[in-house]
Amino acid sequence: MNYVFVLILSFVMMITITATNVYLGKKISYNYILYNASITFGSGVIFFLVKMIVTIDVAGKIEQLADIVITMLLILVFFMSLVETLVIEVMENGKEIKGNLQTFTNKVKAIDRGTIKQIPGMFHTIKNKMITKSKSLFPVFISYIKKVKLIDHLIKNKVINKKV
Repeated sequence: MNYVFVLILSFVMMITITATNVYLGKKISYNYILYNASITFGSGVIFFLVKMIVTIDVAGKIEQLADIVITMLLILVFFMSLVETLVIEVMENGKEIKGNLQTFTNKVKAIDRGTIKQIPGMFHTIKNKMITKSKSLFPVFISYIKKVKLIDHLIKNKVINKKV
């Protein structure tokens, strides 16, 4: 493959992902636009790494150096866009996140110590029920195995007698 063609192809793929996210952001949800930079630059990093692998035989030293520089810049911008996305998400939904954390801590505080102390006993009770059930099924299983062995023995005797 031609080096320039693959370079342009990876940029076109990044532009396509950006356009798709903007379209989905306008039609469906704003979150697609919010995460657009992270998704685009993350996919751009992947595209350039694949491009570097595909064109390793065709590209010269200068092109390989340019690929490394472009990939490093994309990785840097990708991490910056992730931080930006997280900051925007916290700024927009900060009150909701804080409310959820407060609700969670209130629910944790509402559990009294007696309930927590009963939990190991509950597991012990369940374990005892399972052991009792398996012990009650064990004799039935043993008798079933004996019957199968007897039937198998009878079938083998018939087969041996027919051959003789």
